[in-house]
Amino acid sequence: MKRLWIGLICLVVSAILYGSTLIAAAVYSGLLLGDGGLGWDPRYGVWDTALIEIGTLPLVLAVLAGGTGIVLVVMEFRTNMAGNEEQHKEIGG
Repeated sequence: MKRLWIGLICLVVSAILYGSTLIAAAVYSGLLLGDGGLGWDPRYGVWDTALIEIGTLPLVLAVLAGGTGIVLVVMEFRTNMAGNEEQHKEIGG
């Protein structure tokens, strides 16, 4: 049961971190445009320039936390399913 809660917390942290990064990139991309803006790299476009300026570390951490959360939740469900099959075998005789 502990793995389930840790996995769910990892998934929530991942969603918050990923969403926060995208919101920050959206806000920052507005500063890159217009007269007197900071400018953006035409190779990447406005959005990707904003993501590069913010950094890829938050996105990498979000993906790692999400992957860890999924693995922990799946492991807990497999453990519970194996335990249920053992109980059915004992009951069935």
